[in-house]
Amino acid sequence: MDQEKCIACGICVTYCPESTVLLTEEKKIIFDYRYCKGCGVCANECPVNAIAMVKEGSQ
Repeated sequence: MDQEKCIACGICVTYCPESTVLLTEEKKIIFDYRYCKGCGVCANECPVNAIAMVKEGSQ
């Protein structure tokens, strides 16, 4: 998640099928990785490409 690119539109929150993407009161996107299935819908729907799918532990 690139917070600098993010415009806090909430599209990723709306489209997440597992409700693991959350928008905080400070307009920051956070993910609940305990339940994320890695489907990539959030990344595909992001209009500014602020979300990149990477393998766990490769950062």
